[in-house]
Amino acid sequence: MIARLLLAAVGFGALAPAGAATSVQMLTPPYTSVLGNEKRVYSVRFFNGLNQPAVGETVRFSNDACGFFQNGQFAVDVGTDTTGVASATFTARPQGIGCWITASAGASARFNVFTYNLGLAFIDGAATPADVPPGQPFTLTAGAYQGAYPIYEGDVTARVIPGSISATLSPDSGNMGQSSRGVDFEVVPEDRIGDFEVEVAFHGTVTRRFAFKAPPSPLQDMWWGGATENGWGMSVVQHRDVLFAVIYAYDADGDPIWYVMPGGSWNEGRTAFTGALYLPSGSPFSAYDASKLRVHDAIGNATIAFDGASRGTLEYTIAGVSGRRPITRQLFGPAQSGAPLKGLGDMWWGGAAQNGWGIAVLQQYKSLFAVWFTYDAQGKATWFVMPAGHWSSLDTYEGRIYRAAGPAWLGATYDASKLKATDAGSFRMRFSGEGATFEYSIDGVAGTMPLSRQPF
Repeated sequence: MIARLLLAAVGFGALAPAGAATSVQMLTPPYTSVLGNEKRVYSVRFFNGLNQPAVGETVRFSNDACGFFQNGQFAVDVGTDTTGVASATFTARPQGIGCWITASAGASARFNVFTYNLGLAFIDGAATPADVPPGQPFTLTAGAYQGAYPIYEGDVTARVIPGSISATLSPDSGNMGQSSRGVDFEVVPEDRIGDFEVEVAFHGTVTRRFAFKAPPSPLQDMWWGGATENGWGMSVVQHRDVLFAVIYAYDADGDPIWYVMPGGSWNEGRTAFTGALYLPSGSPFSAYDASKLRVHDAIGNATIAFDGASRGTLEYTIAGVSGRRPITRQLFGPAQSGAPLKGLGDMWWGGAAQNGWGIAVLQQYKSLFAVWFTYDAQGKATWFVMPAGHWSSLDTYEGRIYRAAGPAWLGATYDASKLKATDAGSFRMRFSGEGATFEYSIDGVAGTMPLSRQPF
């Protein structure tokens, strides 16, 4: 009886497929690139039906004529070691083609291999900004390619070539890995207006320089007093060397009010711009009548002094009250690529027949920040802010529109805790060439207005 049980146990063990490979693990990445005439080891681990390393299995490595193995042939047989691993050394032919390497032993694994020619390799890439915002970080994505193929697992380096300014770079090298999009390098320009280049290299001999220029309107942006003075701001739109600025603040009752500086002049060192401030009155935005616009005499003046490219000071005298406030660029747009339209930052209006109101549109990367300065039902200056939105199509940007109330701005210490923003409705901007259409719905009142860039 004992003998029969022993025989049965032995027979059962003999039926177990312990030595047959039923699954495989790729130890070399599935996508690889090998320079012509150079070697690359490909390794796989095989497992049997008990999920144990398949030891002593014969593995055939083969490829479709883009290189040869250690035996000088297009195929080679290799045995697995005590851990179930089999390896073969592949030498690429210098022809620049894609092919497959297959490792088979019951189960199989297949590697996508690109054999490339260094003389045909090139660097390709793209950066997020069309122009370089001073001091603002952006991403340069670049990698090594040949034809339509990325050079997988390729090491890419980058360095800054200073021009009138320099920049920092992080990291300064990276690996293409299994991605076809390249390596991301974060670039932080100096906080000065200027230009520089970034050189990206592969194998030390394949290089390309990416040039970054100062924006044509370097001072154009949304400026504010920082997070501690959240709620008020100043749009600056620049045409050539002329600045058009609008201060968005609050009166003594906490209601929104704006002061416009439509022009001015520079000091001798071109570090400060001074102009007259105006506080017009008009007709309600929902039924605008330009004949009711009253510009009035200048209510004061302001000087915007710039300390570097992203910092400055706003000095003003308004209705006999003088003040001085530090300002910085407001970073509202994350460094994201993919903006369907660029160069939208400008002063937009309804044309001469609608003189008296406008919409300052500022653009950072793919984000728009807009402020509509107009008039309320009593004809008093008021403003609505559109600080965020999304591209709903290639030519349309839309989002929510807000009404703000806050602390007195003139002759008082600003108290950001008194800021109150209320969702007033929605907006949609459709851009077409040098024109646009502005659609809004505020407190249930809807309207549509054509827009054009305001010349100044």
